Amino acid sequence: MARPAPDDSKELECETADLVLLPIAGVLAKHDGPKQHVIANANHAIFLGTGQPYRITLPGDIGDEALVLDFSKEALMQILVDAAGVQQLYAPVLRPHSLLPPASVLSRELLWRHLHEPVIDTLAVQEISVSVLTASVQAACFERQQLDRARHTQTQRRRRQQVEAVKELISLYPQQEWTLDELARQVHASPFHLSRVFREEVGLPVHRYLIRTRLAAALRAMRASCHDLTQIAHACGFASHSHFTSSFRSVFGMTPSESRQRSMI
Repeated sequence: MARPAPDDSKELECETADLVLLPIAGVLAKHDGPKQHVIANANHAIFLGTGQPYRITLPGDIGDEALVLDFSKEALMQILVDAAGVQQLYAPVLRPHSLLPPASVLSRELLWRHLHEPVIDTLAVQEISVSVLTASVQAACFERQQLDRARHTQTQRRRRQQVEAVKELISLYPQQEWTLDELARQVHASPFHLSRVFREEVGLPVHRYLIRTRLAAALRAMRASCHDLTQIAHACGFASHSHFTSSFRSVFGMTPSESRQRSMI
């Protein structure tokens, strides 16, 4: 069952059950060890494994909102077996985090709205939770396969640190007009190197990740306010309403206006 995450998850923790953390707003950093962390925004899922120590911090101190998917052990095992052929979240074939497919980002938004209704539709919450978990596990499995093909142990940590630093910059400042040269300078890499390793680590080119991050911010703004869509577009870094609309349609298969209308049903 899904539930909002607590607000005080900054200390070292160790879960007694496998959980999935779904950021809604803000930027989270999950630390698994010294110099080992992953940046997550509203496009990501983070896996918290039973008995695996971790720490959550908030880069930029801009606050956060998140959901936690917490299934019974039996239900979780069945979903994991069906989705990836594993019995626990911390399995060698899975990355400990994943980039959600666009459809799952919309489903997560719908799940958030259901959980904040005066009367919760339990069946809808359960079905959407299963759908989002399945998609996040399948994405983590695919991303692990992609990484294994490109893995070189001597350079893996360095390239991962560079990629996470770029993800953090984009997540904290999605409205900025980033260039590949500027991002590469920030992490002391060549533009060509950054472009290649980012795509290998994340599964998206840098530009598409930036667009996805801006769209996630726009989804939250659309949910949290009745502001004009042009205002939201500019605030989230889009050059114009038409740029926002075309990007939104390309990723989610509908326009921002259509998405807002559906959320009111």
